[in-house]
Amino acid sequence: MVSKILEVIQGMVGKEVDNSRSPAGNWLKPRLESAERGKVAISVLVRPEMCNPFGNIHGGMMSLVIDEAIGWAVVSLEAQSHYTSVSLNLDFLYAAPAGERITAVAEIIRQGKKIINAEVHVYNESGILLSKATSNLVVTGMQPAGQA
Repeated sequence: MVSKILEVIQGMVGKEVDNSRSPAGNWLKPRLESAERGKVAISVLVRPEMCNPFGNIHGGMMSLVIDEAIGWAVVSLEAQSHYTSVSLNLDFLYAAPAGERITAVAEIIRQGKKIINAEVHVYNESGILLSKATSNLVVTGMQPAGQA
């Protein structure tokens, strides 16, 4: 059974997101590429203001893309509480220059009572793995907006 939230997310596939609850995520201008329960892909066009002095995506920006993809995957679970990152471990394998569209695929590996474990792989347009990451998120006890 597809949840109401997942249904909304799936209806956004192919569209650029500019109205999420994440101002930083909105700044990225991600496009949802696919969504299923616990697994979401977003793509981002690497803009010059996201780059280091060498013209490639800055590590902090890659981290933001990864964290945003994880956020969408967590939301797709329709969890009853908010989660926040307690760890984010990244491996930077290749660079992505300005003008390239990168795709982050985030998957929830395990949803426990208190901890969610997620994994992300980021690819360039040629399918080359640029970065990989794992993250643990902890339940905060705060309820998502509209669920009082």
